[in-house]
Amino acid sequence: MSPASLFNKGESFVKDQATNLWRGIEVSLLKQNWEKLFKGKILDLGCGEGEIAKQVFFNKGESFVKAEWGLDNDKKMVKKAEKSGVYKQVIFGDAGKIELKDEVVDLVFSNSVLEHIKEIDKVLKEVKRVLKPGGWLIATMPSDKLGEYLGWGGWYAWWFNRKYHHYHLYNLNKWEELLRKAGLKLEKSYYYLDKQTIQQWHKLLWLNKLGLKGRVDGEAKELSTGAAVAILGQKI
Repeated sequence: MSPASLFNKGESFVKDQATNLWRGIEVSLLKQNWEKLFKGKILDLGCGEGEIAKQVFFNKGESFVKAEWGLDNDKKMVKKAEKSGVYKQVIFGDAGKIELKDEVVDLVFSNSVLEHIKEIDKVLKEVKRVLKPGGWLIATMPSDKLGEYLGWGGWYAWWFNRKYHHYHLYNLNKWEELLRKAGLKLEKSYYYLDKQTIQQWHKLLWLNKLGLKGRVDGEAKELSTGAAVAILGQKI
């Protein structure tokens, strides 16, 4: 299945093919596995302009689950998110100090954000604080395999991850440890994005930067190991 067809009505929501390939697979698997959990009062942590949430929250009735809050530390993204119609309220702020009361959130959703935040323990503790008892955290991140799968050697992997501010590229065991330390329990998880898909994505990334296009094709499937992880954590 082409990643383009994984989105609502088969339409891509981004301009570049590389992002469309990655996000298409990501969104499809999130909806397959945990769509039923996207209800109640949702906080989109690192919401960006709201496009990922729009795709994830979209349901078969051709309507949207409107999230209670979006949060981002980029003012331009916040303005775009406010216009997206996905959130009831968009907060400009720091994920390490969420401007919400204790135990008011049913679900914290975070898509490809946690790997960019240096003080990850602080953020996870804040997630635990704002979640209601039994509340959920759904998060996706690149894994520790990303640099290896690029296939251009250790130095390039180091440069690439530094360029894209990847501070936390971990396997599922490490994420389980981090969640437990913050008072969250890892309930379910999976890997996705195999080496072949990542190398295609990497090629598209550079082609698109040059204004060129390539082939976009990939399969949304769970893996025993992969270049990205999805985790479902619950407040203990």
